[in-house]
Parts: sequence; C-alpha cells; structure tokens
Amino acid sequence: MILPALALLTMTWASSVMAQDAPPAELGRHERHAEDIQAIQGLLRAYTTAVTNHDERAFERLLLNDQVPFASTDQLVGAKADVGHVDTRRYSTFRDAVFAASAHYRQRFYNVCIEQDGSLAQASVDWVTRSVGSSKGSYGWKILQLIKVQGQWKIASELYTARSLPKP
Repeated sequence: MILPALALLTMTWASSVMAQDAPPAELGRHERHAEDIQAIQGLLRAYTTAVTNHDERAFERLLLNDQVPFASTDQLVGAKADVGHVDTRRYSTFRDAVFAASAHYRQRFYNVCIEQDGSLAQASVDWVTRSVGSSKGSYGWKILQLIKVQGQWKIASELYTARSLPKP
C-alpha cells in the first residue's frame, strides 16, 4: 500500500515539475532568412579566402571592429594563460600570426552549422589551416558570433580551439 502511494506521489510531483519547466511555444521560432544564410556562407568563404590570400584588409572588413573578442581557448584558460586577467580581445595576436608573418596559410572550414534569429547569428565550424609549402598546420573548432549591421553581416566575436595537425 505504501509503494503504490509513493509511486503516485512521485508521478504527481514529476508531472507538476515538468509542466512548470515546459518552455513557451514561442521559443525556437527563430527569424531565419535564406538570403541571410547565403550571405553568412559568403562571409565564411571570404574569411578563408582572405586568410589563404594573405589579405589582411579583406579580412578586417569582415570584423565589426578590431577589438572584437577573438581568442583561442589556450590563450584564455590554457597552461600559459593569465586566468586572473582574462582578455578575449586578442585579434592582434591572430593578425600578427596570420598576416604579419612571412608564412602563408591555406584555410578550410568543414561541418558548418549556421543558426540565425533576425540580425543575430552564429556559425560553428571545424577548421584546418595548413602552412603553404610544408606539412605543418593546425585544426580545431570555432564559434563565430555575427551581427547584421546596415545590411552587412559582421563578425562580432570568435572563440576557437587549436591543435597541431599530426605529422604525416
């Protein structure tokens, strides 16, 4: 008699908790437009093209500004990171490594996933960057947050993981 009563009490409690936690029906109904998704795909192509062509000016036109959060997780929380003074505005580190160095790179994105709600979007990609003329390179995963400003999609932040490519 106690077990059936306990089971009924548990089911009643669980259903009331689930009813309270049910999300409003409006959630998940994001404003998505095919032309925006195409524009974001174009931005991602322009990104890899600018890196591959060693074109700093073209790359910087994709950014909201040069102070956007732009960092690898190693820079933020890795063994050499200053976790007491985390600063995600590290675009200058990326710029110097990719565009100021004499080395040239070829970059590709894979497994692209774009989410959008109106003028806010995010793209998550797996990436591979190879040094031209050598077998060296890196790979990882990145999340780009994007904002549509005056009809143009701009990168508002980029956070990424980075690992060395295995030796062939």
